Amino acid sequence: MGNKYPKGSEWRIWDLHVHSPASANYTGSWEEYIIQTASSKCAVIGINDYFSVDGYKETLRRLDDPEESHKGNEAYREALGKLRSKALLPVVECRMDNLLVSRQGRSESRSGERINFHLIFNNEVNISDIERLIRSFMVDGQSIGNRYDDKNFLLNDVCVSLKEVKEQLEGDATFRGKYLLWLPYDEYGGIGNIDPQTDRYIKATLTKTADILGSSNQNQRDFFLWKNPRLTEAEYRQWIGKPKPCIKGSDTHSAREEIGPLKDKTSQPTNKYCWVKADPSFKGLEQILIEPEDRVYIGERPPKLVHVTNNRTNFLSSLQIRKKVDSSIDDAWFNCDLPLNHDMIAIIGNKGSGKSALADIIALAGNAHCDREHFSFLTPSRFCEKNNRISKHFELIAHWEDGTETTKSLSDQSDLLDVERIKYIPQKYLENVCTETAPGEQSEFQRELRKVIYSRIPEENRFDKQSLDELIAYKTEEIGKEIGTLKQSLKTINTELVRLEQKATSEYRQTLEARLKEKKQELTAHLGIKPPEVQKPDALTEEEKAASSKISEQLDATRGKLRDINNEIAQAQEKRKEATGKLEQLRKLEIRLGNFVSDFERLKKDIALEVAALDLPIEQILTLRTDYTMLNQKRQFWENEKVKLDMLLAEGGNESLLLKRQDTEKTIDKLKHELDAPNLRYQEYLSALQKWQQREALITGNANQADSLKFFEEQLRLLCKELPNEIAHIKKQQKATAALIYEKITETRNVYQQLFAPAQQLIQNNPLIKDAFRLSFDSSIVDRGFAKAFFDRFINQGVNGSFCGKEQGSTLLNNVLKEYDFNQSEDAMKFAEKIVELLSEDHRSEKRPKYAIEKQMKKNVLVNDLYDFLWSFDYLAPEYALKLDSKDLSQLSPGERGTLLLVFYLLVDRSNKPIVVDQPEENLDSHTVYRLLIPVIKEVKKTRQIIMVTHSPNIAVVCDAEQIIHASIDRAAGNCVTYTPGSIESPITNQCLIDVLEGTRPAFDNREAKYYSA
Repeated sequence: MGNKYPKGSEWRIWDLHVHSPASANYTGSWEEYIIQTASSKCAVIGINDYFSVDGYKETLRRLDDPEESHKGNEAYREALGKLRSKALLPVVECRMDNLLVSRQGRSESRSGERINFHLIFNNEVNISDIERLIRSFMVDGQSIGNRYDDKNFLLNDVCVSLKEVKEQLEGDATFRGKYLLWLPYDEYGGIGNIDPQTDRYIKATLTKTADILGSSNQNQRDFFLWKNPRLTEAEYRQWIGKPKPCIKGSDTHSAREEIGPLKDKTSQPTNKYCWVKADPSFKGLEQILIEPEDRVYIGERPPKLVHVTNNRTNFLSSLQIRKKVDSSIDDAWFNCDLPLNHDMIAIIGNKGSGKSALADIIALAGNAHCDREHFSFLTPSRFCEKNNRISKHFELIAHWEDGTETTKSLSDQSDLLDVERIKYIPQKYLENVCTETAPGEQSEFQRELRKVIYSRIPEENRFDKQSLDELIAYKTEEIGKEIGTLKQSLKTINTELVRLEQKATSEYRQTLEARLKEKKQELTAHLGIKPPEVQKPDALTEEEKAASSKISEQLDATRGKLRDINNEIAQAQEKRKEATGKLEQLRKLEIRLGNFVSDFERLKKDIALEVAALDLPIEQILTLRTDYTMLNQKRQFWENEKVKLDMLLAEGGNESLLLKRQDTEKTIDKLKHELDAPNLRYQEYLSALQKWQQREALITGNANQADSLKFFEEQLRLLCKELPNEIAHIKKQQKATAALIYEKITETRNVYQQLFAPAQQLIQNNPLIKDAFRLSFDSSIVDRGFAKAFFDRFINQGVNGSFCGKEQGSTLLNNVLKEYDFNQSEDAMKFAEKIVELLSEDHRSEKRPKYAIEKQMKKNVLVNDLYDFLWSFDYLAPEYALKLDSKDLSQLSPGERGTLLLVFYLLVDRSNKPIVVDQPEENLDSHTVYRLLIPVIKEVKKTRQIIMVTHSPNIAVVCDAEQIIHASIDRAAGNCVTYTPGSIESPITNQCLIDVLEGTRPAFDNREAKYYSA
């Protein structure tokens, strides 16, 4: 047996304050009244008369009497048919006998206004029992009795004690639990006018006694829903007991008035109605006592209905699952036609009953982009086994609210290139995501969160990018290029710094000192072999003196010429060295300029489409003028100079200085042989002395002459005087460049901030997320694996140094990392400096002996590689991270991850497409479900269709699912799966809820009896 209302709780117009001709002050005939009620938009009508159910009784008689179908005019006969489709409830309007003082200080009885109350009865209660009850009411010491038939008496003279009426109702099993007390508040006969100062107790007692209050004023309704911040929860409990629903009726007294539209203060009809989301039954009405806010709406149309109308493509209306017409298999499996509620649908059933099967099928109907390996039923290992042996015989037909339909075989796969109309979160997928061992930046968990965050970014800010990562890459592309350029500059700086630091080592100093000592020893040895002096001969004849003097003069002149040639050769060699250096500088400059021009042309090509899209003339925006004239002239000059110098230093040729030196040396040798023996010895002495002096000059050298004594002295002087300043200067450049890189990382973080802003704003503006979940976004720059890279790529922990030893070194580094806040540029710089300090000194000892960094490096790894890593901040990354209760995502338990992910899917995701979740409670404890997940689900279903497979009564019942679908399977009948849909208030569905989710009524009662109430 199925439910009368399989689509579950739906918004319907209810009017429980409709008078009939049985009220003395009603204007119109019974026929007019029947037409009036039948033509209303109301699904539920409360036939409301003064101390009477005659109107209700007569209406039912006319509907049940076959003869009525032949009476009256055509409009009346049609009206009878229409009215039979509406739900009718008996409502008795009563007046109290209390004499109360109003806020204006008037006695209510003297002012002519009485306090009214309405008794709404379950239509299953026998009419005669209600009549018996009313007849027993005492008026002036006498029961109403036979005066019950006097309409004027009932209207004008009857007033009763509410307390006594309640006692009668509660004392009679016929009525106990089968009526509701509706007390008007800010309307005629309402209690709102009672002065709370003089009659606070009476007003509070009446308010507490009422099940329902009568008001269409939003502020007043909010007050009864405990939404007035001026009152505490304790004050609310004292004043009204618990949150109370407010409803309103049209209070029609004439056949000329329209039933349904509520009246304003001047009794004129408005465009507002009283909407109740429930089955059109007394059981449905009772639900508003449990959900007083979500089940009642007073206005033109509930927002959800408006939303569905405006977003028809996002709502699935019904689903058929059946065997194909040409199927040849005997198995029954599916043959159902399910109307689907637009709010929340909970699928329940025992294990293996077909719950997850329905979830998988709905996901397939909506082309959910979900990997089939996460499905529970439509998988190769189950229903789609053996090449779809069974599944290919069944199909689904999904009907959408916009009138379109989708037909698919159950063997079909989702088309990832087509639009996804339903979001599906299978149990297996949710479990995998929630139990990842290391939910880092690239984890499935993070990827899912980023998808949802991306959905909050306005379309105009996405720039046609398909994911958050793509958008971040697009927005940070130029920043990345700037960082790349800065890193190249830093690389040059670090190379120079390492060169200078190597000079600052004791080993380098010792090498220089050893070379200087060697040169000094060489000079001392050279001084020891100075040619012994030979005196110029003077014991010669005048003729010999004249001949010798002439040759000596020639020799002196020739030696002077040789000295000049040697000087020319030295100068030429120095100039050729300069020319070679200048030409190399010019070559590198030309290459750099060429690279720049190529980059410029590449840039023009890269931005051509963007510039064209903006209709901008690129040549007027961007021009580059290159003039190589001066550069070519300068290169030509030095090339010519080098040619000339090469000729001067060549082994042969007319311009060769080397050839001239050889000729001059030959001339000297020839002249020496023309001398007599004494003069020959003297001239040989002079030649030897000249060569000795040349060698002495070569050993002594100068500050710029490499491998000379003066050079090494100068280098040692520079170590003491100049090198510290040079190192300080290059380190300053290093820090300045690193600071620019850090600034770019900060700019990247700012891009994250802009992109995450819509999601953050949603969290800030939504108290449910902000307060209940304590969700927050944290914009930061964080370490992304410094320790791992430091030890894996650079540092050898097997040698002496601060980081020696795997455990000790790792502990030291972790402690250092904790000391610095990478959100601060200064801290980032200090961290890098600290690492250099720890590498330069062994902090394991109080004396902190110095150690060369290069000796602590891994094999074939250079110090400048470490500096490039350390100062370019490759290990720092901008992060705009989500935190739950101040905890990073990596610190969350599987349950917390599951809760957070579901909150994002449900509340943060901008998508309005239906969402199907298979058993979300599997990773969540009951307290978390009740405290966190339920408020989110109740909020989201206001705008989205939610379908959940669940074993949890918290989700199905406490979330107040509008539709429950109970799954069952009869394996003996060919695995026949049956789905029975209905509302919580439906007796059939309610029993299924108790049996499946609570383990039957006796089990539930047993548990309930054992729980203590606070």
